[in-house]
Amino acid sequence: MNIRKLKFYHFRNYDKASFSFEENGIHILRGNNAQGKTNVVEAIYFLLLRSFRTSKPNLMIKHDEEMMMIEAQIESKERTEDLKVVLSEHKKQLFRFGQPVSTYSSFVGSLNAILFCPDDLMLFAGAPSQRRKFIDTELIKLSKTYTATLSHYQKLLKDRNLALKSTPVDRALIQVYTDQMIEDEKIIIKQRHAFLKDLIEKSQSLYPFFDDGKEVMDAVYKTFVPIDENLEQSLKEAYATSLSKDLFYKTTQLGIHKDDFIFSLNGVPVIESASQGQKRSVLLSLKLGLAHIVYEKDGQYPILLLDDVFSELDEGRKRTLIQMLPEQMQIFITSAEPIQTDWFKRKVFFYTIENGTIKEEVHERNE
Repeated sequence: MNIRKLKFYHFRNYDKASFSFEENGIHILRGNNAQGKTNVVEAIYFLLLRSFRTSKPNLMIKHDEEMMMIEAQIESKERTEDLKVVLSEHKKQLFRFGQPVSTYSSFVGSLNAILFCPDDLMLFAGAPSQRRKFIDTELIKLSKTYTATLSHYQKLLKDRNLALKSTPVDRALIQVYTDQMIEDEKIIIKQRHAFLKDLIEKSQSLYPFFDDGKEVMDAVYKTFVPIDENLEQSLKEAYATSLSKDLFYKTTQLGIHKDDFIFSLNGVPVIESASQGQKRSVLLSLKLGLAHIVYEKDGQYPILLLDDVFSELDEGRKRTLIQMLPEQMQIFITSAEPIQTDWFKRKVFFYTIENGTIKEEVHERNE
């Protein structure tokens, strides 16, 4: 998968910008801090209809402007299509092939991108909700069944909590919601379990390249029932046992909405013992592992977005990262640090970014 062309207007500190990118090339965006490097990566990522920097999309509109627009030409499996997002203070408009689409689901899926950014380090230190979001975000890209099931479960959970708060309490209605939630949870737990197992197997094979094989990374899926052939019965028993507590607190006390995923090095949680460099190495292994999962399922790599990826990595790990990047992948890297051109053995394109303006600095191919 590749972005062939990218344009944006009134986006962050850019009035307008236009790019043409090479297939499967590495594109280096470099410059001092606060000049607009990350904004380019954010514009690409926003084609997934979410920002990794703000929960308020209106903040992406350039100061004193009323709207912003992002346009892209995407190439996927030798097929191209045009995408466009127009955002104003009160409205978001989506277009494919120049035609408006009315639903997010009709737009999302055209682009698949995997992002690394410094805030991802909160995956280890943050609340369980952040780790669930990490897993759910990737599963939603890979499985329509998972997407629909998770959405249905979230609606049922909301309805069950409302029923627990009602007066008088309708226990029969609560049981109806519980039975339906159990059916959804069987699917969600199995998919989360299988996905994490696959992700860790791939990431474990990548991590030794960053640490010379001295450490073993792993992860544990923590849910509220054993994951075995008796899953359905265990779910029923757990909800039956918890019902009195649910009624007392007037909210559902257990479920997959409270699951957690604990990442570790040599059996010790990453948050308790890992250095910043080790945390970045674990994250990079996970991100590259995700890319390989996408390739196995879809037959093509996603676009890889690496924002400020070299910070707190020593030169050896920087070189290793570059060498591990798949050949058939389009990659965007931002950096405020010097980058050695001899690290690259493939197509690489350098851009200097300064105060919202972009200049192609070097256009060369290393063999």
